Amino acid sequence: MNKQLFAALGLAVLTISASPVLAQEICGTYTINKGDTLRGIAKDTYGNPRDYRYIFEANRSNLGRTPHIIPIGLTLDLPCRGIFTDAGTPVEAAASTEVPAIIEATETTPTPEVEVQAQPTEIADTEPNAVPTPVPAITSHIAELILVGFSDNLPYSDENLLHGGLITTLIETALLRSNAAKVSKPIFVTRPETGLATSILPDKFHLSFPWLLPDCKLSDFDADIRDLCENFTFSAPIYEAQMAMFTVSDGPFENASSEVDLVGARVCRPAAMHTYDLLEDGMIEPIISLETATDLATCFEDLINDIVDIVSVNGLTADVYFADTGRNEQIIELTDLAAIHTVHAITANNNPEGQIAMEYLNAGVWDMLATGEWGAISRDYLINRLN
Repeated sequence: MNKQLFAALGLAVLTISASPVLAQEICGTYTINKGDTLRGIAKDTYGNPRDYRYIFEANRSNLGRTPHIIPIGLTLDLPCRGIFTDAGTPVEAAASTEVPAIIEATETTPTPEVEVQAQPTEIADTEPNAVPTPVPAITSHIAELILVGFSDNLPYSDENLLHGGLITTLIETALLRSNAAKVSKPIFVTRPETGLATSILPDKFHLSFPWLLPDCKLSDFDADIRDLCENFTFSAPIYEAQMAMFTVSDGPFENASSEVDLVGARVCRPAAMHTYDLLEDGMIEPIISLETATDLATCFEDLINDIVDIVSVNGLTADVYFADTGRNEQIIELTDLAAIHTVHAITANNNPEGQIAMEYLNAGVWDMLATGEWGAISRDYLINRLN
């Protein structure tokens, strides 16, 4: 994390829909050979092994539940992404509908190192400066929209954070831009350590956040995924979270570069975080031993004290934690194991008012992306939080 001064905010505009689809135009194919990994194919194709997620998403129907077991002989579709290389020959990628918002540090204006995470989604058949699609007039009986966020989720949501957190700020601004009804002061709840994650939500609410988009094909393996996929509607992507893994420099996992290298590891997750993304990445028991701690500080303490081997957490959350507390020199990030997941709001399927609120939110996010406000808010918030 924090590898660049304001990493370029290349905000590829997203498709606004109640059930977002990450558009992936195909630039080529590749047939899997013995010894191949998706990370290796991604590195050869795009120059970055972390882009394996895009290959996995484009081929999920053939690869199944995990990106780490791939069959020899299967032909993969390779999505267009930046400069695409096929058999060593550079070709032009598909036309991009990016809204550039490049932020560069200068010698005369010193700034802290901040990596602003962008959204890898695309808008279909729409120009970047197009007028946002009109939303229906909100009905008069919705006097006030009720938002529910999760506590202890740095820097995304918590009542003690500036403006309630970054995601809170983006959602409230999006609703304001779309002329939604009055928004009440957000309610913040603590994620339960056991039982369904949605069980803590009040009986009446319009939008809850932040949630990672689950893989509904894994519903049979996880009660939370099944509940979310069957009973809730997800917004368009609001942010992109890079889930990161940390270990100690002199430990048995310091050279881990793929999930296979983590077999037998004791992995710590703060109780306030989702865990279903680990299932999607193939990190399940008994392959790993999942340990839950009350907070991130306890996870890192346990890591230093050899109680756990790995801390798995949102990378930006770790950045904020290190900015506040300092970073132990023993702690290193396993950068090859970073995984990208999009962040969303949800509403109950049986809540018509919530569905209207979702339309307003989606329209507002699109407006913010088209005008550059999304990038400006994200940048300014993170400068203030990490400075």
